[in-house]
Amino acid sequence: MMKDIPELVALDVETTGLDPEKDRIVEIALIRISDGNIVDKLVTLLNPEMRIPPDVSSIHGITDNHVKNAPLFSDIAEPVLKLINGKTILVHNADFDIPFLKNELKLCGLELPDIEIIDTLDIARNHFTFPNNSLSTIAAHYNIDTSCLHRAEADAIMTYRIYCKMVEELNRKK
Repeated sequence: MMKDIPELVALDVETTGLDPEKDRIVEIALIRISDGNIVDKLVTLLNPEMRIPPDVSSIHGITDNHVKNAPLFSDIAEPVLKLINGKTILVHNADFDIPFLKNELKLCGLELPDIEIIDTLDIARNHFTFPNNSLSTIAAHYNIDTSCLHRAEADAIMTYRIYCKMVEELNRKK
């Protein structure tokens, strides 16, 4: 049985590549949800202080031009920590997003606090059999709009909606 968490923060990041040690976040969304309602959010493009490869831009649509005047991660590090401190983080594929967040914080001399993380990818792998476990495939299974896929805010909200559907379905099965 899965319990519904009354308050959590849905997280998604878009990046310059796949390696959290050398690539950087170009967009972050932290959506704080309490009793099913969005009560706070931090959504911003970020200047990664490096070029965004064209093949990566083709995935999320974020270009060097979009981020040239965006804040640096160091400009938002404290608000990020304030928003997530003491909360449960909800993410699809924590093995991707969390190392990026940890590395960005480390570059600012900060640490990610010890927080509970719920990963809809793990839930999908352990409790469901979708054709594949991508965010878009699972969202389509639940008839959740995927038109803004690979943008941080839309993906974070999509992850929350998927989580709610998974909780409902698993609670029905018990």
